[in-house]
Amino acid sequence: MHIQFLGGVETVTGSQHLVEAGGRRVLRDCGLFQGKRDEARAINTQLRCPSATLDAVVLSHAHIDHCGNLPSLARAGYAGPIHATHATVELAGVMLRDAARIQEQDAAYLNQKTNRQGLPAVTPLYTAADAEAALKLFQGHRYGDTLEAAPGIRVLFQDAGHILGSAVNVFTLAENGRQARVGFAVDLGRKDLPIIRDPEFMSDLDLLVLESTYGDRLHDDVASAEEELGTAINRTLARGGKVLIPSFALERAQEILYHLANLFRSGRVRKVPVYLDSPMAVELTHIFGRHRDCFDAETQALLGQLGGILQPGWVQLVSTVEDSKKITARDEPGIVIAPNGMCEHGRILHHLKHGIGNPANTVLIVGFQAGNTLGRRLVEGAPRVKIFGDEFMCRAEVLTLHAFSAHADRNDLLAYVRKVRPRRIALVHGEPDIRAALAQTLRAEQTAPVLEPKTGEVVEL
Repeated sequence: MHIQFLGGVETVTGSQHLVEAGGRRVLRDCGLFQGKRDEARAINTQLRCPSATLDAVVLSHAHIDHCGNLPSLARAGYAGPIHATHATVELAGVMLRDAARIQEQDAAYLNQKTNRQGLPAVTPLYTAADAEAALKLFQGHRYGDTLEAAPGIRVLFQDAGHILGSAVNVFTLAENGRQARVGFAVDLGRKDLPIIRDPEFMSDLDLLVLESTYGDRLHDDVASAEEELGTAINRTLARGGKVLIPSFALERAQEILYHLANLFRSGRVRKVPVYLDSPMAVELTHIFGRHRDCFDAETQALLGQLGGILQPGWVQLVSTVEDSKKITARDEPGIVIAPNGMCEHGRILHHLKHGIGNPANTVLIVGFQAGNTLGRRLVEGAPRVKIFGDEFMCRAEVLTLHAFSAHADRNDLLAYVRKVRPRRIALVHGEPDIRAALAQTLRAEQTAPVLEPKTGEVVEL
């Protein structure tokens, strides 16, 4: 009985962990590695676990760094079950179809250059047909369900409190009269996040596989997010400007709508037009509405008062490009929520192109901004930025709200370990220096032996 750490180990993307007992093999997550184009392609095209050797896949949630390479697995011939919560099954359908579209578009764009240069054609990592093949393998489960993923490998689904449908999993392994329990908390959410319930605690673990993404730092208090959002909006409306919010389509966009519902209902912010300018976010938001059983008590209560939070009448759901252009042409105050969260592509670029030079406007950053992205340059206060190849003066206010994060911070992770009390801990899903800092803190507390596995390393149970 052992675990092999295949991906998302010394980095925060491309999560893959192989669990084996009695010759049976179950893959926990099959994420897409996201990074520089050539590096990402080299990693993603070489599946580290041959598809023919797998009995099953268990998926934690629908973020692309956890589910995004499932179409490659299907393309390689995998035809076994992919187990996930019911909400994750629906969300993954949207995410994987969109990822396949991006893969095909990227290949087509690159081939415009290769054709001119006489180079071999670039093939997409996978296609829409591969995504559909993977989606046919999904099987939905409820929180609290235990399934036999393979003989000798049973899996329990519990709420991770990270995004809608996200799960922590306990693997109970049996071989030759021996038994081991392994818990996966990758990714782990925060207490008191809006909409979803708090993370559930696993128990009686021989090994806890734990994320370390924010293992060296603390987030701002979740409770401050709404007030900070309201303050920023009111300041912008007083100037007669627009609030432009680059947002990830899954979870963050829905969180913003939740907070706006509270702010409008209480009168802390006057009602103005709100535009959700993303067909993908609109589709995901409808899925949220179909899984209200996953909502926490506060959200259920607000639903009772308003009749709808994620799809209220005051939100204009924008699907067509023509309607999106009309929003950019309007001068009246309003709030625009549009992808991409790091301002690298998507409709937010058009809104920024027309709005970044207006000092009455605010660009509200509500998520992590990776290096070398337009979002990071805005956060760092660049006086000029390029959008679609043209240079623009940054006259709009740029404000970052640090309370918006769906990942546990250092104190959240420590509290989780103290409650679960595992016999060993393996830290993954973190940059090396951050993971090392969390390992040092855990060792100082003498909670349990702490492992920092390398990519490809095998840990015996």
